[in-house]
Amino acid sequence: MPILPHILISFLLIYWSWLTRYFTGLLYAQALEHNHNHLLVRLAHTFDFSELEKACSPYHHQNGAGRPERYPTTLLVRALLAGYLYDLSLRELEQRLYSDLILRWFVGLDIAGETPDHSTLDRFHQWVMRNQPDLFFDTVLKQMEAHFPHERGSVQIGDTYGMCANAADEGLVRRLRHLSEKLLLQALKVLPVEAENCLRGYAWEQLFGSYPEKLSFFLDKDQRLKRLCQTALAAHQLQQRVGELMKCYSTQEYLPVRRWLGYLNKVLEDEFSIQTDEAGNRSVRELFKKEKGDFRLISASDPEATLRVHEANNEGLILGYNIQVATTVSGMITETCAYTGAEPDQSGVVHLVSAQMERGGSCPKKLIYDKAGGSGKTRGEMLQASLGQCTIVARLPDYEQRSERFGPYQFNLSQDRCALTCPNGKVSSIAYPVPQAAGRMFRFFPHQCWNGDPPGRSQASLHQALPRRCPLWEHCRDPKQGSRSMRQVFISDHRELVLETRLYNQTLIFEQEIKLRPRIERVIFELTHYNGARRCRRTGLAAADFQARMCAMAYNLKLWMRRLRQYAAPVG
Repeated sequence: MPILPHILISFLLIYWSWLTRYFTGLLYAQALEHNHNHLLVRLAHTFDFSELEKACSPYHHQNGAGRPERYPTTLLVRALLAGYLYDLSLRELEQRLYSDLILRWFVGLDIAGETPDHSTLDRFHQWVMRNQPDLFFDTVLKQMEAHFPHERGSVQIGDTYGMCANAADEGLVRRLRHLSEKLLLQALKVLPVEAENCLRGYAWEQLFGSYPEKLSFFLDKDQRLKRLCQTALAAHQLQQRVGELMKCYSTQEYLPVRRWLGYLNKVLEDEFSIQTDEAGNRSVRELFKKEKGDFRLISASDPEATLRVHEANNEGLILGYNIQVATTVSGMITETCAYTGAEPDQSGVVHLVSAQMERGGSCPKKLIYDKAGGSGKTRGEMLQASLGQCTIVARLPDYEQRSERFGPYQFNLSQDRCALTCPNGKVSSIAYPVPQAAGRMFRFFPHQCWNGDPPGRSQASLHQALPRRCPLWEHCRDPKQGSRSMRQVFISDHRELVLETRLYNQTLIFEQEIKLRPRIERVIFELTHYNGARRCRRTGLAAADFQARMCAMAYNLKLWMRRLRQYAAPVG
């Protein structure tokens, strides 16, 4: 009798792999029989993973010394795709691989196979983000277009949504200390001896405070201001010392140190005014709100994230990124791109089409957008980027409603674009180019607005000269302007394009096209509520852009499977 267990053990050891394959096939066959409509089952029978596996094959070394691969690329590719498909973190994905039978079948694990942990999945995730950021999205889109041809090149709809950063808004004192800490860690890591020498004698308690330190909300206004000024001066001194150290090396060396040095310098320049007198004494003042920079750094945890203001009353104010997205009329996402939160919506409209031309070789005939993409400058850039193949369908901004004065389009421009005529018939040919705004500024001088010489500044002379003033003065000038001030009128280089758009926007075709724009709101809702596109899981603009593309890939896969199932359903 005691020999029987040894025989069984020997039998199991010899035939273990065969038994594992047998029971794996048996168990998976039963599971698939009852889950033939499961998303992963339908996806495995429809999607071709060969292109993804081939592009990701360099992740493992192909020859030379080293240990053999533990988890094949085919498994890691499918696991990463499934993680975004179900909006799972890497730890959640690790747990699901242990417990979900259909998911184990999908990625290629047998019932007794060892699953990769979250650190293994993270290494592959970072490799894909660095080397193949567009691979998954482009591959899914290409195969989806094969099932639905000619859909991408007709009409597309564009819009933006906000992605919250994986960081919290920091106060100025905390922000300066956090940035200084990051800078010190990088400097001491790569230049330990040099950094220690250049910081010898530095007053650390002025920067980080002395323990125990009162929390800021226990301090009164003067004490908080004193702490802020002291921290700013100490951070400025640290920035100067490390900056002098970096001058000893090439600008291509120690880039992480230079990056954090630039972040610290940006906060000091955007938030403070630091002056040094002849005696070498420094004084600091926090800038007023109107004096501060536009793209201010709000958190040291994610320095590339900025505040996104999407509504006039600041209700939609978030710290994060602005994501541009383009979809077809049926809802298929064709392009997405991330910008920092303070970037205006109109700055990324053209990229939605130019990126499709670069990677896909085609672009839509029309892109429907809101008023953010309706300006003449954006329309002209779109025609130039698309080589005249794509036009923007959007309502024009309310140029005339911005002010009660006469707007630029109430002035007549000559055919040679050299002379501008005001509503009262006066002509000006004095114009100066404004390259940053793509246009020219025409000037109407005071003598053109008065019948004779303009009056002086006194109220008596002005009252006597009122009969000689232009009858349209009150409609043309700001009430605060004096009698001898000039009137400047900006004329865009895209003036004719705006005038053509005005005529087109009055047609019935435009009204039918603009009614399609709300369809993209459904897509954005699905992205942000069901596909994990509302909050960043990592920090940095590159990570936000990669996450947005992978979430769009997951959305496209779900849409693809839904549409195939609808077409395959029998008609009653």
